[in-house]
Amino acid sequence: MGITFFKMARRNLRTLMAGVLFLILLGTLGAGSMRMDKGEIQVTGRIYVMGHEPFTQVGIELDDGQVYALVGEEDKKLRSLQGKRLTVKGKMSGKTTRGIEAIEVKSFKIVEPK
Repeated sequence: MGITFFKMARRNLRTLMAGVLFLILLGTLGAGSMRMDKGEIQVTGRIYVMGHEPFTQVGIELDDGQVYALVGEEDKKLRSLQGKRLTVKGKMSGKTTRGIEAIEVKSFKIVEPK
């Protein structure tokens, strides 16, 4: 009884350790995919100011003509880049009062003109 019991226990321990290592590996690999939130978007287009004073808003027009309003803390910096092509990363934040889809800007970078 003693020898077979220890052999079975050792085999079960190896199987358990392999399973634990597999779960750790699976959890580590899956953590990278969790960084992208739902509703996160990246777009590239021309920055412009839309609307009439005093109700203006920064927007981005994509190459296909799609327009998004840009909202968030980067508003003043984006206004100063009017006419430039940017790649904007952010999170969808619903529609503005004008009915335009809005992106809450998290980061942006200037790209070369097309």
